[in-house]
Amino acid sequence: MRAGSRFLRAFFAEKAWYLVLFARNSLPANEGNATLKIEKLRELVLSDEELRPHLEYIEGLARPSVVLDFADAAPGDHDSRFGGSPVVPAGFTWPEHEVGEYRFLGQINFGELDNGPSILPESGILSLFYAFDEEGEVFWGDDGYVLGFYWPNVDELTATACPHQMSAQPKKLKMTVGVDIPSSAELRNDWPFETDMLYWLAEQGCFADDYMLGYPSFHSLAYDPTPGPAWISLITLKSHDELEWCWHDGDKLMVFIEPERLKAKDFGALKSDAG
Repeated sequence: MRAGSRFLRAFFAEKAWYLVLFARNSLPANEGNATLKIEKLRELVLSDEELRPHLEYIEGLARPSVVLDFADAAPGDHDSRFGGSPVVPAGFTWPEHEVGEYRFLGQINFGELDNGPSILPESGILSLFYAFDEEGEVFWGDDGYVLGFYWPNVDELTATACPHQMSAQPKKLKMTVGVDIPSSAELRNDWPFETDMLYWLAEQGCFADDYMLGYPSFHSLAYDPTPGPAWISLITLKSHDELEWCWHDGDKLMVFIEPERLKAKDFGALKSDAG
């Protein structure tokens, strides 16, 4: 067993619900773009004189994450993607919004993820939609801003055209399992070192732009956007001009879920924030 896996098992053993939800998580050997591995985190911390005494603390912050990078190829119908058109079951009705419209955010095909965190489904497709209106009346913190639909039987899904015209081309995704630590001082109140060191860690490539699980990350908030202690981060996404995404003036969209709902593959009660 590699050192990173031994650490994760010891860490989760101290936190009962993490032990259950992430028991099958293992870290693959291949490095993805902007993906932090526990070995890289340990190496960076030990290389810095200020952080070195706090190695155990920093390792204790680590949570599994799945980094979402753009692939070079165009996506097939059932591939994980941002933008484009979703695959849906027969009889699916496109969601409607009372003041705007729902646009297709993207889909995650969990069958493409090798050795993923156990809290995530092993198969099936998660399809996400977000509310939009030209007048800006829709607020990213409203209930129902992001809707999630999960379908376990991929073979029963077929592509459907989006009812709303968008010029953005879809982006196929590749997914890599890693770990995440807080990137903002607001996410903790017990830092044992100067939080300016988080900027240094960012410069070393420790933090991804688009990812699932881990911690929320943001540019312009002065608070922890997590809705409460019973919630975890589901997905965090930056603004992408090529996808016509602009969250809070070009910042990030953060979507949250209750862990027991995620474990049960229930995506019907998501919360969100942006900043």
